[in-house]
Amino acid sequence: MWNSLRTLFGCSTLCLGLAVTSANAAESRIQAFQFPCDGQQKAISFAAAQLGNNVARFIQGAEVSLFEAPPGFQFVILSAAGNTVLVTLGSKETGRSTQFTASLFQTNTNNVGQVFFSIAGACGGGGQVQGFATIWFFS
Repeated sequence: MWNSLRTLFGCSTLCLGLAVTSANAAESRIQAFQFPCDGQQKAISFAAAQLGNNVARFIQGAEVSLFEAPPGFQFVILSAAGNTVLVTLGSKETGRSTQFTASLFQTNTNNVGQVFFSIAGACGGGGQVQGFATIWFFS
């Protein structure tokens, strides 16, 4: 009995260790954003920099967190280059995180080590939407 209990405990510990280590991202980039609530869709582009020149990088996850969202907030979409959607937020949400655990999303850096992303969003009724976009890169 002790032998099977020891084996079960050892396998459980190994699986837990593998799950924890695979969730570690090597690098992250955070971008603050804001746009006015005038009823029109807005698009914001930004570059994640210093990721190595002309190399393939893997996006492990992404997150959008809003710290100001007026009642007229409609949506926010975080996309990678090539219009690949990473995270979407709806009108009742203030944050969402996506982890690509089954497979990583590959993107290529340009000759100065940048990868471009975009944030699209809309809201009406005055005020503004403010938040942070975070992208985790695995290397």
